[in-house]
Amino acid sequence: MSVSRHLPEYPILLAGVSTPVREGLREMGLSVIELQDDLAQLSGYQPSRWNLLLVGSQKTFNEHDLQILSHCNIPLIDLSEFASPSATGRQKSELGKQADVEVEQFHSQFVIQLKERLQQTGGAWIRLADYPYPYQGVICYGESALGKEFREYSNVMSPLPVPLELLHLKSEYDWHGKFDSQIQRKFRVDLISRYRKGLPVSLPSVPSRKELDLLLQNINLDRKQIPLVWVTSLETFFRWWNLRRQLGVSISRISSGWETVISGQFQGFGPGLQIWRGQHSATVSLTEGVNEIRDESIAFVTNPQRHPGGFTAHWAGLNSSQVPINLNKSATSVAS
Repeated sequence: MSVSRHLPEYPILLAGVSTPVREGLREMGLSVIELQDDLAQLSGYQPSRWNLLLVGSQKTFNEHDLQILSHCNIPLIDLSEFASPSATGRQKSELGKQADVEVEQFHSQFVIQLKERLQQTGGAWIRLADYPYPYQGVICYGESALGKEFREYSNVMSPLPVPLELLHLKSEYDWHGKFDSQIQRKFRVDLISRYRKGLPVSLPSVPSRKELDLLLQNINLDRKQIPLVWVTSLETFFRWWNLRRQLGVSISRISSGWETVISGQFQGFGPGLQIWRGQHSATVSLTEGVNEIRDESIAFVTNPQRHPGGFTAHWAGLNSSQVPINLNKSATSVAS
């Protein structure tokens, strides 16, 4: 990458960041790019513009690069400071030696800490939204249509970076074939809770949109409680996620707000951009090419239940073995 004097706020620059963290940041929709080894490209950086350089805990720089960094006004975060509550990051002058900590890992708390530190440097936490605009959650049907082989090898065949079992609800299995009022309420509450947290749901027992609409009626779910939920097939959600992963976004601060340049194939989907200000967030629509997002058009709301990194960061660090007991088996039974 050739860094110019007009460096945009995003993508964030990475230097020696571990693969799990680099890929985790990309999956959650944060625009990042690996910085080439030659730091001379930073010498033309304009100090009047904000940008950020994330340095991996095991990354070191030679004396020449340290001199460049010492004269560079770009904010820098050494990821070794997230290794433990008592850890401190290296200063620019100390980056000639590796940090005495483990290699950084991508997990839920890491993302929260990174967001806080990024905002402390004067930046804004901005990422691609998890769902097409204006949706704030998703309920998927049609998992059984993907076939028996998919169900057996779902965590290999699924494009999602989290185990598919995490999208399942134990209350769906409990409800299946039982019309108990307590189970009905639990199922309803689970769906609403997932929506408020921005977490996706896949219902293996539901083969079609018609069956899903009937199910929501049977459990007395008021759709006003999940007003911006995306109801679609699991296959369509997978297709969206594959397209989202390939989108490229450049973001620059301008006098009226933000200017974004987005590239990639939309194929009928309309991506959204999530902008955070402290604990408040707003989602705005993006179109292909250049977008101007004016400050006065951004409507921030607060939802403390939502993770600032989206559902992939919310579940980061979990695997199938940490799914509640019997849920894996239950979901498979429902889909059979």
